[in-house]
Amino acid sequence: MVQASRTDEICAAIDALRVDRSSGQPARHQPIVLLWAIGRAASGRSRLTAWEEVHEDLGRALEAYGRPGSDPSPEYPFVALSRSGLWELKGFTGDVPTARGSALKHWVQEQNPRGGLSQHVYKLMATDPEARQRVIDQLLNRFFDTADADEPLTTGLANLVFDGFGPVPGVAIGQVFSSRRELYDANVHRQLQAGISGTKDRGAESIVASGGYEDDEDLGNVIIYTGQGGRNDSGQQIADQELTLGNAALMTSRTTGMPVRVVRGVRKAGSASAMDYRYDGLFHVEDAWCEPGQSNYLVWRFRLVQLMKAEAPFQTALPRPRIPAGNEAPSRVESIAKRIVRSTQVANFVKQVHDFHCQVCGLRLTSPTRPYAEAAHIQALGKPHNGPDLAANVLCLCPNHHTLFDFGMLLIDDDLKVTDRSSGTVIGRLREVPDHQIDRAYLAYHRDHHSGAGWHGPVDE
Repeated sequence: MVQASRTDEICAAIDALRVDRSSGQPARHQPIVLLWAIGRAASGRSRLTAWEEVHEDLGRALEAYGRPGSDPSPEYPFVALSRSGLWELKGFTGDVPTARGSALKHWVQEQNPRGGLSQHVYKLMATDPEARQRVIDQLLNRFFDTADADEPLTTGLANLVFDGFGPVPGVAIGQVFSSRRELYDANVHRQLQAGISGTKDRGAESIVASGGYEDDEDLGNVIIYTGQGGRNDSGQQIADQELTLGNAALMTSRTTGMPVRVVRGVRKAGSASAMDYRYDGLFHVEDAWCEPGQSNYLVWRFRLVQLMKAEAPFQTALPRPRIPAGNEAPSRVESIAKRIVRSTQVANFVKQVHDFHCQVCGLRLTSPTRPYAEAAHIQALGKPHNGPDLAANVLCLCPNHHTLFDFGMLLIDDDLKVTDRSSGTVIGRLREVPDHQIDRAYLAYHRDHHSGAGWHGPVDE
């Protein structure tokens, strides 16, 4: 309720913005600057920025997306917004000029104030996607007539609030860029050198797969991607990798399920080393593990699987001015897809023989019609694991312990001791029944798969 109230206050302040209406339509200068600042908050960039660092960017934005014939001078909205309650100016002395013109231009050049969203607005825009979308919608619907906006305006405004994740507004799958600089400038991969763009806290935005690591495997819609660190200039691994920087970002993406943009390096025709870079769409980080690579050093490996178009996530950027009509009688289309054929009989047997009790905690969930549990394969079925779909390779788990087991946060010894990897303590013993015995070889595979860097073994209670 507190968040909703603050969002209401921000939307009310947007309604109350004093903008020039001499042309008969509201000017867009202050809304454009607010959209720009919201995009910075969503991307985790600094709240306040010095005038000399941002005036060129703001000038270009005002010239591109302001109303035809309007003055693209950015100093006025940068200063005027401080009277809205949404914006803060700091780092100046004396009074702030209230009028447009040369006096204001001279003042910002001389004082170089820092400007940006007020603290409470910035925090909400940075941490609450739903509130952010409401505020964006309010700005777009109030000042931009987005229902009738043409594509260049729509794409441009989307770029102002793009938070780094998902599809990039205006960039098509298959689009080719001639350099890393072009990728950077287009927001497709916001790193000029590193192959992974992102942070541990927010996850990975994008990767570049260009064959730079000897352990990389590119299988088309599946990529076994080697993490960063520990290699020399020729791509040979000369040290262990750690779960830090870009590797930690990809692990966060695996946990959150946020998709990652994939860019592939493609050799330029007639060149032995120069590359073009092709944007190949969104991929899920489906698995992650640490193992010795070809040079016998530990490397982090990430299995990325391409999303089909139907799976593409909603892009939080542009406008939702009207509720869509929808479809009362949705049509059906036939599609063909390859998938691993799992035995329902095996899963049902394992759950029934344990009477739907979790083998880790003993919990038995009850739905309106029947008990509920999940069948978890110990050695996963997909590549690169290629485990068998046999009862000896399946556990009966509750949803929580299934998730933790798949992430490698639960490890099971041959004597069936279950260790919580986050604390390193033994939390109990895996429950077995006479009719369902676990093959210890699969448990050993799971331990080896997840016992990479940072794991030091269980601590007996």
